[in-house]
Amino acid sequence: MPQVNIVPNPQIAIIFKGWAEDWAKEGQTNQKDMANKFHTVYRIAADMFIKGGEVDMEFLSALFEDCKQKLENAQAMNAKVKAALSEDDERAEAIIKKITHAAQDAAHVVRYLGELLKPATR
Repeated sequence: MPQVNIVPNPQIAIIFKGWAEDWAKEGQTNQKDMANKFHTVYRIAADMFIKGGEVDMEFLSALFEDCKQKLENAQAMNAKVKAALSEDDERAEAIIKKITHAAQDAAHVVRYLGELLKPATR
């Protein structure tokens, strides 16, 4: 698999580290396996952007697609939260704020990874 050399990027590392920490908090029995997988992937991504170096293009592409999906699903998720919590505006606003923040972070990562992946598509 082709490799790309990345330079350390603390901003991107912090985003992935935050997502890893969020998934580490998920302890529900029916989500534990999924939470562990996301926690592990995001932790690896955070370490990768802290250290820099050679990275597999397939891994970068998978991160790009994951972040792109986060971004694309944010609006629908916010609408579902509003509908489900129509009786609890304060809680709905807190969740929507978290979703919106994650979408903004995902947009930043998508732009950055998109630039890293461009040479590979040429």
